[in-house]
Amino acid sequence: MTVASRSGNRLGIVLALAAASSAAADWTNMGGNPGRNGLVDTVGPATPEMLWSGGPGSVIAWHPVIAGDTVYIVRQSGFPPGGEPNGSPIVALDLHTGAIRWQVNLPYQPGDWTTWIAGVSNGRLYAGRSGNGSSVSDPLVALDAETGATLWQSDEPIDAGAYDGVVFAPDGDPIIGSFRDIWRIDAETGQTLWRTERLGSVSGTCGVALHGDRIYAVDATFGGTLLRRFDLATGAPGPEVLMPGISVTTIQNTPTVAPDGTILVSRTQNNVLTDFFFAYDDTGDALVERWRIPAQWTTRAETGVGPDGSIYMVRPGNEFVRLDPADGSVIDSAGTLPGFSSPRMAIDAEGRVYLSNGAFPTGRLSVFTADLELLWEQPVTNINIGGPALAADGTLVVAGNGTQLLAFAGGGGAPVCGGDIDGDGTTDLADLLAVLAAWGPCPGGGTCPADLDDDGQVALGDLLAVLADFNCRG
Repeated sequence: MTVASRSGNRLGIVLALAAASSAAADWTNMGGNPGRNGLVDTVGPATPEMLWSGGPGSVIAWHPVIAGDTVYIVRQSGFPPGGEPNGSPIVALDLHTGAIRWQVNLPYQPGDWTTWIAGVSNGRLYAGRSGNGSSVSDPLVALDAETGATLWQSDEPIDAGAYDGVVFAPDGDPIIGSFRDIWRIDAETGQTLWRTERLGSVSGTCGVALHGDRIYAVDATFGGTLLRRFDLATGAPGPEVLMPGISVTTIQNTPTVAPDGTILVSRTQNNVLTDFFFAYDDTGDALVERWRIPAQWTTRAETGVGPDGSIYMVRPGNEFVRLDPADGSVIDSAGTLPGFSSPRMAIDAEGRVYLSNGAFPTGRLSVFTADLELLWEQPVTNINIGGPALAADGTLVVAGNGTQLLAFAGGGGAPVCGGDIDGDGTTDLADLLAVLAAWGPCPGGGTCPADLDDDGQVALGDLLAVLADFNCRG
């Protein structure tokens, strides 16, 4: 093979990788990604520059999901049977203007529950009318995300609900955890690929988290709670571990998985003897506790993880803190924040933390730097699980009751582009080509512009650094 052909092959591989890594991810589900850790690779608002507000009214706030330039949310006029069959429509709105693109009511049968959105992936929006503490079973429905047209209904009913949420396999298959079961449903057909029995500790907030080919759930067992692993391909149970402490059977928070695979669980039931926040490692053969610290009692909460691995959670006394992932020690504290109910977080590429307190009369969104200095706040009455959600372009969406739908412009404080070799303020194709052109040892045995890791050569590490930063705009 000639040098030219090797360079051509390398360039083809680079371009394919760049294309795969250039687009920031959508906010597909509660928690924003399969690990439900709230971390995105885009830059959110540094200031409260509002793009739009208002829209259809709702008696309660349900979580928004975002794909491309569309935000999807349920807006509810009353709880069943009042207001049905049209009391909980799915509304698709333009992300940047708030204009309604379409509105759909799922079919209603007596006994059905409020419509809830499971998530959005690969052009399909998933929703259903099951739930109400697993007392209602109904099919999962796939809609065309562009038009709202029904594509299919699942071949068997599910009993999950809005507070359980879903995660998506790499191919877009929804993975659904409920009180009694975990399902993997084929995204193309609605057929059940597998269903595994489990037993949550309460009838709601029984969702799962996903990392690679491993699904994590917290279940009840005699005298305690179990952290369990299931196989993504088959649903087969894997290792499990009894979480230590006195007899505990109640947990109303889903697990979170950090990008490095650390499993995080806030096990609380309003008892100082039982309420702890745990970090676990998955060794392959076992789930091993890394550390635990006392935790504030919360329900329906999601944990946040920063781009540097920092963990954000609520300690006793409603103290919002940043933890060292190695040992759980407190790095920074925002102090006591009143009104916590169901804290939820989104964290942008610069480490800014967007925190909802999940409260009703005192609901609000708070925005912090990575080290928990307050940047700005926004009252959002009855925020419940109405966000925050960060779009791929950095737009921030939150929802409350009434006509409180709020979108804030992202991109404030654009990042410094670490892969910007040619100094034009962006990391793009020119920088990839600069890496290829300089491949090998730097002249004179020192460093050179394309040697981003300063090891004296331009090699795979520098190529990966450019790809990780690709499409950055400084």
